[in-house]
Amino acid sequence: MLKFKSICLITIYFLSAWHVHAQQKYPTLVRTSLEDEIIILSVDKPVYFPGDTVSIKVQRNDNTATTLATPILIIEGTTLSSIDNNNIYRAVIPQACAPGLYRVRLRVKDPQGRHYIYETDCTVNVEEHQVIEQISRYVSIEPKAGGEDLQSIVTLDRNQIRTLRVIFQRDSIRLGKGPQFITIRTSVQLRDGTTAQTFERRVLTFRSDKDPTRDRAMLIQYRKAYGEYAAIRPEEFEQVQINLDSLPDWAIIKINIEPDYTIKIGGYDRSNSYTRYFHVRGPKIEIGLALGIPKVLFDTQANDTINYGNYSAMVRFYYVDEITGGRFPVNLGVGTFGVNSPIDVGAGRGGFALSIFINMVEMTRMVGIEISKTITAGLELAPFVPIGRKWRFLIAAQVGIAL
Repeated sequence: MLKFKSICLITIYFLSAWHVHAQQKYPTLVRTSLEDEIIILSVDKPVYFPGDTVSIKVQRNDNTATTLATPILIIEGTTLSSIDNNNIYRAVIPQACAPGLYRVRLRVKDPQGRHYIYETDCTVNVEEHQVIEQISRYVSIEPKAGGEDLQSIVTLDRNQIRTLRVIFQRDSIRLGKGPQFITIRTSVQLRDGTTAQTFERRVLTFRSDKDPTRDRAMLIQYRKAYGEYAAIRPEEFEQVQINLDSLPDWAIIKINIEPDYTIKIGGYDRSNSYTRYFHVRGPKIEIGLALGIPKVLFDTQANDTINYGNYSAMVRFYYVDEITGGRFPVNLGVGTFGVNSPIDVGAGRGGFALSIFINMVEMTRMVGIEISKTITAGLELAPFVPIGRKWRFLIAAQVGIAL
């Protein structure tokens, strides 16, 4: 019984293997008007790639037929060569061949020298090699390249930001890599660290052979094959404009370009990306409101005692570095000081001050240590004019927030 089951399993295996092999052939019946002959065309593979050799076999049911039957492969740049006594024809698929189904026609020459062309159902299915190319080989940003990180960020005015575009250097894509599916993510980050806008575009490009007709044909094929890319315009094979709705002063524009991994071509590679940073140029002098909690360390009129309150409210003037977009760590302010509330000013309880504030938190940002941009902490030098008392010069430590 066990032996019988083993024989059955082996038989089923060979039948299945024969069936799979048979599916790799695509026979087509063609009847000629001269001799009513049946000619069978078949190819040796179900799928071909650029650079592959395709073999087309011609099988005739009448060995005495006087007509000459020759297959024609409708791929530009291919010529079928006869081998094996005109029964098998071979050709190499060009590297620049676009993906698609290519029909095989049949040319028949009768004994009188007349030629006939017959359509057949035999096709050659060409697919592309889909290998992810290194983004940095063929992607750049113009007219300014941008900074590779926040320390090397490039500052541009609004008109320059609006002209930014991603350029695809298609000639730099290596042969055999196939189409490159790309995701372009653009984000706008405000100075306080919040993200105001995020945009995402999916586009594709491929190596160019300087043929606009082929570019158009491939665009149509990609639109049919990949629904996500149906809205792509032909000019976006070469470049994609970066479009932003609003550009706040000194906002950070981050442009990240990486392969679109929703198209299952290869494994995820975080290093295969291209990221650039830009600042939106704003005014060099900014005005803002700052609330603080001061602690007086030195008072030139210490004998004239004042009960300093726990709060101060200042209108501050900041100088902004036009390259980095960062505020200079020293700023000027004018407002109330040593009060119990921002407007609680009276005899013996606070007054008005002209403040020079050294912001230590801003200094840490300059060396790459990021702390919340609304927090301030440092040393304050302030000529102070209290109500009903002598003016004095104060040195105070202060922590607070910048609004």
